[in-house]
Amino acid sequence: MMHAERSHTKRRLAERYGLEVSSDEIFQMAKAIAHGQGTLIAHQSRHVDHWQLVYQGQLLRLVFDRQRRSIITALPPLT
Repeated sequence: MMHAERSHTKRRLAERYGLEVSSDEIFQMAKAIAHGQGTLIAHQSRHVDHWQLVYQGQLLRLVFDRQRRSIITALPPLT
């Protein structure tokens, strides 16, 4: 995951979920998704999916790049 992507994901998690996370925590979330520990909710494109993952008691909606095995961004929570 590139620095810009990590920074973007950190900002979106803070903005949308109130979570302050480290780069390592984002890596651990991506690893959990790659190992099927989340719930697939949609295919966006050939390499990109939308996932739900419970993290620190919150249900997160994350965009995951399967090819790079990294989180691209965090989507707003469902209301």
